[in-house]
Amino acid sequence: MCSEKLDLARLNTGCRKNSWLVKTKDELDTIRSFEYQWKNLADSKYLISDETWRNNVDNYILDELGVTRDWIRGKTVIDVGCGGGRWTYGFVKLGCQVTALDVSEGPCNLIRKNVPQAEVVMTDLFELPKILRNRKFDIVWCWGVIHHTNNPHKAFDTLLGLMSEDSLLHLYVYSFNRGIRVKTLRWILGLFSINDRESIIRLLVRLGILHGSIHELFDSLSTQINHEIPETELRSWFEEHNLSYMHHTPQWSKTSRDLFVTGKKIGIKN
Repeated sequence: MCSEKLDLARLNTGCRKNSWLVKTKDELDTIRSFEYQWKNLADSKYLISDETWRNNVDNYILDELGVTRDWIRGKTVIDVGCGGGRWTYGFVKLGCQVTALDVSEGPCNLIRKNVPQAEVVMTDLFELPKILRNRKFDIVWCWGVIHHTNNPHKAFDTLLGLMSEDSLLHLYVYSFNRGIRVKTLRWILGLFSINDRESIIRLLVRLGILHGSIHELFDSLSTQINHEIPETELRSWFEEHNLSYMHHTPQWSKTSRDLFVTGKKIGIKN
């Protein structure tokens, strides 16, 4: 696979350039797909634009983490790959101090607009140790991100550097096999520009071939990196770092066949 360079790592404060990261063609395409998505398709069910979501997201977080409202209040949280800010909003609602991080301007600008209470950092996940230095967080939340990186295991290891001795790590990752139909659609869409992908998806919806919101379909079909991580593999990553492993599918997404996992260092009481 060919590689290109993209200037990604910049803090929001003055958007200072930090370094040049070498990214593959598929990585760049995936980043640009999400950038387009959050700039053009940010209104949908289950997003911050959805009133039902805003009214209930705090409860969804408590369910996913298995913690109480009293426990979480005042905790420091980093939302790695914050997207449009739906989880950042929920953590702020719960009284947390939140740092929201994403790799491009589209999602970062949405956070600044919709959740002004949050600190916003624009950088690549793999640059976190360099950008945040020794900062630690009570909750490291990375929802739907590492399976879109070229190296999910390395991404996982990077997140561990944000944990203190009693931190929680929470992940949502793709796990079940999407099948040949989805994978073929992704490959075909990858042949077109990102703008054209939206048009093709809208056409397929009008023809009754695809069903769902444009945001949801674009999210699942446009990105070119989509690892499906078996539970045995994900569990082994937790075990090799002496982290507990709690797999709990939340009520709000109870039909999902993917993995929602929370871990903490074994021997540390929550």
